Amino acid sequence: MMQAPIKPRRLVSPGPIADGFMRSRAFICGIIGPVGSGKTMAALQKGIRVGAMQRGIRDDRGVTWRKARIGVIRESYPSLQSTTLKSWFNIVPESEGNFSWKAPYTHSFRKVLRREGNVRGGRPIDILDIEFEFRAIGDQSVEEACRGWEVNAVIVDEADLQPEDLVSFLTGRIGRFSDLDPALVVDPQIILSLNMPDIDNHVYRLLLDRDLDGLSEEDAADLAEALNGRELIEAFVQPGGRAHNAENLHNLPGGRGYYVLQVASNKHKPGYVDRMVDNKPVPLQHGQPVNAGFAYTEHVRSLEWDRRRKLILGVDQGLFAAAVALQRDELNQMRTLAEVVNIAKGGKSLLKVGPTAFGKRVKQMLADKFPDIEPHQIRVVADPAAFAASDREDNEQDWLLAFQKALGLKVHRAKSNRQGLRNEAIWQAQDRRDGYAVDPGCKHLIKAHVGGYRYQKAEIGTGETRGHLEIQNTIYTHVADAEQYAALEGEHVISDIRGKPRRKTSVRIDGDYNELGG
Repeated sequence: MMQAPIKPRRLVSPGPIADGFMRSRAFICGIIGPVGSGKTMAALQKGIRVGAMQRGIRDDRGVTWRKARIGVIRESYPSLQSTTLKSWFNIVPESEGNFSWKAPYTHSFRKVLRREGNVRGGRPIDILDIEFEFRAIGDQSVEEACRGWEVNAVIVDEADLQPEDLVSFLTGRIGRFSDLDPALVVDPQIILSLNMPDIDNHVYRLLLDRDLDGLSEEDAADLAEALNGRELIEAFVQPGGRAHNAENLHNLPGGRGYYVLQVASNKHKPGYVDRMVDNKPVPLQHGQPVNAGFAYTEHVRSLEWDRRRKLILGVDQGLFAAAVALQRDELNQMRTLAEVVNIAKGGKSLLKVGPTAFGKRVKQMLADKFPDIEPHQIRVVADPAAFAASDREDNEQDWLLAFQKALGLKVHRAKSNRQGLRNEAIWQAQDRRDGYAVDPGCKHLIKAHVGGYRYQKAEIGTGETRGHLEIQNTIYTHVADAEQYAALEGEHVISDIRGKPRRKTSVRIDGDYNELGG
């Protein structure tokens, strides 16, 4: 009995971010998006693309044969069946090739990549034999789950839910497909797909912080040489489901209404909506972020220092001091360029530092990030309270004097330390179209904006909500304060916040010329 022909499937791209992810050659490549954004489909299609990129061997009939094996891993086989495989069968039906339901599940099939004359009925002249192997970790260790794997690439679905040591272990398993000459293997990859994780998650640190867990300079140099010009890590963050440029709406039931329903169904869980709908990396276990208008996809981008404009350095002094350098452009838009934070290894605590050591660190940052900058091009500002702090136990005035001496620049009193004014300076910038941007190098500050800088929990014992929320003191408070002090600098900033009309200065002309005469 002849098998019924397989109906061709037309897969429509989720959008430009997903397209960039699929084209990326990075060794570790991740896509982060809201529920329904097509990220799992994109990751699985990327696996096929990796297979098609492998080099092949031409036979005596002029046909090029390529081979690849791609791994897919999740936490359990039920999760593979209920989500990952449902997406997979939309790309490659179970009936195509040979699918085995014996764990680990395998799917072997063949793809014709090119035909003679590039016409539909032409003789196949470029063929890919590819196998996908779906594994689950279950109650095994990572080493046990991945034992014996020799693959061109591994796709880690829902990567934020998998063990922290999985990615590092996989680096030794990819690019080892034994059926091929090693010279035929091209661009082995670890492919990660996930919803936005919380800011303490290991995948957030890997993809968005690019934290390689203490990789030495020697190891980093060896990696760069081995990658031969490829990026080590690339992250592709899709817009939130309610954003104007949301991806994959054309493939969702109800289009944008899909997300309206998600929000309505989960409005009692603001953390869920933030991560799963709006794609914001908010720590679910804590209070709400102070800077709720911050959107990673809109506000984080590479920035360049404009030598023509004043550099403002905000400083939050003390044992856990932090500094932030920013500029305002010709439209008074805020551009945050660099930070200095004394973060401990692992990123979960701050290191205590004295004023002289901190001053030297900031001075070095200025030399590295803003070479040949002149003193008159910088304005350094700090908390006004510190300038009258001689009677305080920690004597912040002495701290500032020692810091100022080590930095070699005068430290000025910031315009205000009122919390409302400082918050509003950031809120207005982030709410204005292109009013705010931060360089991805400001990793700690970005974490502050996405939820590390937050209010204390709003509910009290009776279930009521406090009328005046207090900002919780966390390891992100200091860097957020430093940016706020700098944000108050600039012409008309405070008067605009307070809604006061800008003062107009009269023009006075000194001279003998009668400008009203004929």
